[in-house]
Amino acid sequence: MAQIAMSCIDSLGVDSIDNISIMNVKVKEFIRSLVKYTSTYKEARASMECQFAVERLREAVDTAIKHVPYYRDNGYAEFFDEENFDITRFPILHKGNVIGREAEFVSDKYCRFFLRQEKTGGSTGHSMRLFYSPTLSISRMAQPTIIYDRYVGKPFLVGMLRGNKPAVGGLRQRIGGQRIVYSSYQMSEDALDDYLDTMRRDGITCLLAYPSSISVFARLIRDRYGTADLPALKAIIASSEIFSRDDKEVVMQVFPNAAVIDYYSMSEFAAAAYSVGLGNYEFNNNYGYVEFIDTGDRTPAGNRICEIVATSIMNDTMPLIRYATADYAEIDADGNVLNIIGRSSDYAVNRNGELTPCIVVFSKKPMLKVLQFQYYQDTPGKLEFHIIPRGADFTEEDRQILIHDMETSFNGTVDCDVVIVDHMEKTRIGKLRRMVQRLNLSEYK
Repeated sequence: MAQIAMSCIDSLGVDSIDNISIMNVKVKEFIRSLVKYTSTYKEARASMECQFAVERLREAVDTAIKHVPYYRDNGYAEFFDEENFDITRFPILHKGNVIGREAEFVSDKYCRFFLRQEKTGGSTGHSMRLFYSPTLSISRMAQPTIIYDRYVGKPFLVGMLRGNKPAVGGLRQRIGGQRIVYSSYQMSEDALDDYLDTMRRDGITCLLAYPSSISVFARLIRDRYGTADLPALKAIIASSEIFSRDDKEVVMQVFPNAAVIDYYSMSEFAAAAYSVGLGNYEFNNNYGYVEFIDTGDRTPAGNRICEIVATSIMNDTMPLIRYATADYAEIDADGNVLNIIGRSSDYAVNRNGELTPCIVVFSKKPMLKVLQFQYYQDTPGKLEFHIIPRGADFTEEDRQILIHDMETSFNGTVDCDVVIVDHMEKTRIGKLRRMVQRLNLSEYK
């Protein structure tokens, strides 16, 4: 029943179950309540909670080679050794290999006509078509609900602090029995008390937010009250953008009684991970098997910068073998994933025409006066740091300190500037782009 209903939802042309219009609220809530009782959901959740077995990876790759035209027709079988299976024998797949050929990556076990289609978010500047089945729509709910159950429990009432604009106007809109949208577009010092009073009255137990939204919200609260008075709140779950350690520290200070969780996942259904507070990231290899490929670059602390390469485990509709995600992670000497630091589009081009990771260690004092920031580059060897100050006390001295920090982090190979702006560039769905990169990075080494 739930799978049939999910098929109906897919035909509406929405991006996900959370984006259904207010006209379909009752249908959505009914389906959401049913999904957890389906065998598909139960099996997915049990799989994600069990210990990872390499046998699952071997079976997923074997199935992909036999049923996906791209792998079947391009000699992938020669890399598969049943007795001594080694995923690293397979070539790494890039988004460029997929774009324009997406249909070749759909398993012949499925009729493509009945599959759901969507596109990747486009934060890299290139969207890729994705195909997936209604059952996969159910399965992918398992990972976030594991986190909800672990850190929120019951009662469960979620507030969504994202880029949504309530259809009814105002700052909030209830979109179901357990979900309320609080529009981040109207967040300001003047509206702060309205947000806090409304959330307190609603009794929300979990906040889902873009990191940029919750960071601004936390800084506004810190400036006025120090900490937030939201007694029912148990957890804050941020996703879809880079959540820096500095921003996490601020959010943790302002919401001391809530677990602050950074949830990482991808539209391609290839990888999922989360971290709590300032803890390391835990990847779920039952969702997708993840490798970390050393780029040779290092952070100022000497940690490795590695590209996240993933192989689908859960997704047998459009499986990807050793897919280079264009996401990068910071790995310490012990192999711990300290940070997810963004995409290849978050690389800057220095004056020598070389790509260098846009990782800057800023002095805390001037950054305390910054509400939001974003990197911008349109010229090789030059990089701008766009900021929205929190008040009028951001000085020229603060600006010069940040410029010095940037140029030091880039070892003098990039000329840097700090520019005060009144708005930040976002994607079509309201996500803050950490870096606006106007250069074609494929032209640089």
